[in-house]
Amino acid sequence: MKNRRFILLLSLFIAILNLFDGIATHFGLIHNIIEEANPIMKTIATFSPALFLLIKTLLSILIVAVSYWIYKYSLAAFQRFYFLSLVGVLTLYIGIFSMHIFWLVLL
Repeated sequence: MKNRRFILLLSLFIAILNLFDGIATHFGLIHNIIEEANPIMKTIATFSPALFLLIKTLLSILIVAVSYWIYKYSLAAFQRFYFLSLVGVLTLYIGIFSMHIFWLVLL
C-alpha cells in the first residue's frame, strides 16, 4: 500500500480525538450537561470517573500500538482494509468531536 504512513497518522488523530472525547465527556458528566450514550462506558463512568479516563487513555494507546503493528507487519491488502476502517472511525470521532465542541461552546 502506498503511503502506509497514513495508517499511523490516522491512528494518532483518532487517539487524540478519543482522549478529547474522554476528557470532554468526563467534564460534561460531572457538570450534568450530557449523558454518556455508550451503556458500557456509562456504567464505568458511574462506577469510577478515574477508571473511565484510564480506559479512554489505554484505548488511545492501544489504537496507536495496533496501528503500528499493522503498519509494520501486515500485508498490503489488509493495510488497505485497515486504512479504510480508520477513515470510518475518524469520521465518527470527528462527529463526536463536533458535538462536544457544540455543547462546550453553549455553556
